[in-house]
Amino acid sequence: MIRRFVMTCVLAASATVVVLGNHPATFVLRNGDRVNGELTYKGGTTYTLNGRDYPSSDVAVIAFVPDDPAAAELRQIPRVDNNPSELERHVFVTRDGQVIFGKLYHISADGETITYDRREGGRHDISANQLARVYINPAGARNVYAGILRNARGAVATSGVSGNSGGITVNGNQPWTDTGIDVKAGDQVAFVSSGQIRIASGNAPEAAAGPDGSSGFNAPRNNYPVPAMAVGGLIGRVGTGAPFPIGSNNQRIRMPANGRLNLGVNDDGFGDNSGAFNVTVIR
Repeated sequence: MIRRFVMTCVLAASATVVVLGNHPATFVLRNGDRVNGELTYKGGTTYTLNGRDYPSSDVAVIAFVPDDPAAAELRQIPRVDNNPSELERHVFVTRDGQVIFGKLYHISADGETITYDRREGGRHDISANQLARVYINPAGARNVYAGILRNARGAVATSGVSGNSGGITVNGNQPWTDTGIDVKAGDQVAFVSSGQIRIASGNAPEAAAGPDGSSGFNAPRNNYPVPAMAVGGLIGRVGTGAPFPIGSNNQRIRMPANGRLNLGVNDDGFGDNSGAFNVTVIR
């Protein structure tokens, strides 16, 4: 009788485990369709939702939150799918707004843990509960969310201020942020910046940097994009041209060329950076 009772308990416990579901997610497909369900993974380049397989080429985004991305986030997403630079092929956005470039390596069978190779090096695990979105095909995602980007650019043309009312988020953990703004050589553009980043892990006060950079962080500057500026400062460039300092200066700066305006951080390593600047662009 005791043995039978024990076996009954074991079977009941096993049944309970089976009932537990996998992690909920939404596949935003390249054609704009959205499919909700429980995420599982069998390996390879196919992702599974509610038992149905979807080739990675069909999936623009794996979303773990219901909200659509903001224009400031979409501006940071590459314009190409299947990037030849493998460690920039996918983009991982955390729920606190951190944007991470890398390559998706594995998803646990229950969809709870995402493993990726980070652009700055190393293989990392992150819980799906910490993620907002994984961009599988970034260009496809930009196409799906084109209306968000279009509305933001409309705001720039009308008001002369960066698209979303909160400004452009320039994350400290990546070299460049696409503003979504095209400029011409000779344009006079002003920048109003705020916020703080950290240029190293830990609590050292000299690791804190405002838009003018960290005055207390002593290191050789030769490898910085703008060697004359303190590490961590806010910088800009047009297209792939030479970077120029911005900092906290709100005087108009003459644009050196025609092309897309990018904002960035004056640093030569970004793996241990955190925080962000908020920048309003005034034309």
